[in-house]
Amino acid sequence: MNIKETDLLREKYGSEITLYDEEDQEHLFHLLMELEFDGKHYAYFQSPDAEEGEIEVLKVEQLADGELELRYIDDNEWEDASEIFDIWTNKYD
Repeated sequence: MNIKETDLLREKYGSEITLYDEEDQEHLFHLLMELEFDGKHYAYFQSPDAEEGEIEVLKVEQLADGELELRYIDDNEWEDASEIFDIWTNKYD
């Protein structure tokens, strides 16, 4: 499996990003890292008030105009993306 770290979101928006929930409420998140694998790009976030190890994973898609869009993913895709995060971060332990 070919995993690559990238920084498209960080370069464009920095490491602190405001995300909106389903009720349009703002939440500040820290961008932990971005990983690409199997042709997919995921961003891993942590809320300042989250417990250790608790992360949010969103899919990053680049639109035709070059803008980046974050998308929620289903539970199965979240499991796959979380496993890749664990593999990548444990690689350096």
